[in-house]
Amino acid sequence: MTAVSRVLVLNARYKHTLAAIRSLGRRNLEIVAADHTPWAMSFFSKYTMKRCLYRSPKRDMRGFVLDVVSIAERENVGVIMPIGVDTSVPLSLYKPLVEKYARMVIADYKSLIVAHDKALAVKLAERLGVPVPRTIVPRSLKEVKEVARELEYPVVIKRRRGSGAREGVRYARNPRELVVKYRELSRRPAEGIIEDFSRPMIQEYVPGEIRDVCTIFRRGELRGIVVQRRVWTWPREGGPGILNETIRDPRLAEYAVRLLRALKWHGPAQVEFKLDADGRPRLMEINPKFWGTLELSIKAGVDFPYMYYRIAVEGDVEPVSRYREGLYILWPFPHDVEYLLSSPAPLEDLRFLLTLLLENRGKIVSDVSLSDPGPEAYKLKITVRAMLRALISRTGGVRLERRRS
Repeated sequence: MTAVSRVLVLNARYKHTLAAIRSLGRRNLEIVAADHTPWAMSFFSKYTMKRCLYRSPKRDMRGFVLDVVSIAERENVGVIMPIGVDTSVPLSLYKPLVEKYARMVIADYKSLIVAHDKALAVKLAERLGVPVPRTIVPRSLKEVKEVARELEYPVVIKRRRGSGAREGVRYARNPRELVVKYRELSRRPAEGIIEDFSRPMIQEYVPGEIRDVCTIFRRGELRGIVVQRRVWTWPREGGPGILNETIRDPRLAEYAVRLLRALKWHGPAQVEFKLDADGRPRLMEINPKFWGTLELSIKAGVDFPYMYYRIAVEGDVEPVSRYREGLYILWPFPHDVEYLLSSPAPLEDLRFLLTLLLENRGKIVSDVSLSDPGPEAYKLKITVRAMLRALISRTGGVRLERRRS
């Protein structure tokens, strides 16, 4: 019989994994952390009882699943908690096998793949009356060339499956750029159920603010929700939030719940929207996993990791829909430092941040935990590296300009 007080938390390298581990560890649960890299940030947390390695799910999906099952059996864990999409997708696919060894709160594969595939999510949203950007899913490069002159620019080119703005998103300002960047993205090697670059989708560009509806469901019924907006993102042009604020937006919450109920969702999911120039929302994607800004949700009063644990162990949990609004969170090391270092107007951004801190005293938190110093030392090391890279880049550029002159 497995020990239900022992949780196997995957994707130990992510910042939101650390948030989950700290949340569960503070409740005296025993944490086994695992990743495919030995230098994962959460390995250094005082709450991590045991550190384990598994094969990369992107390179060997079946091997990854067998490794997770082996760890769960060997370490006598009662609950498995995937944090990233790369672990959630294969565990959903092999859910009947994995649940013989430990409990999970994860959607069935048929539902999860609709959420994970951006083109399928758009089709679902259209059917349910949730607004989406104009979307084209070309069958070939020839079709891209045919529609290129009919589109309004700029447009966004996205891989259908996978997460990460840097790897999977391109922007085109004219027909020629569209063809070049579509070809570039579609020729990337990854093609499968976790990542797929083979047939990117093309969407109209929505210029406004990103807002997220963060949820956890129990077999199609909402159990927890937080809505937030991204003030700063990294990368700057669009990516995970590194300065976020909790807000109320009943319209977006209703859209998100409508989508996830239709999928009979089970487990955590984040539904991402963007506001257009007139403030109207458009669905960007459904992330079938925990979100990068999980720390903010926990500090706002909705402890999603613990809710996940309770649903896994007890079968259900009391719904939570009230949370602290207007709460800001920073991820200073390394993300906010990287943001300022890359800024074309660093003094202006720094002034904005200082003003925010002064005007919202008592309403700003961060992911820094002095009571758990191991990960903080790790983050400081990464931050120093980022600062050195920026310094070398800038001084190298100055020397180059001097040589040319």
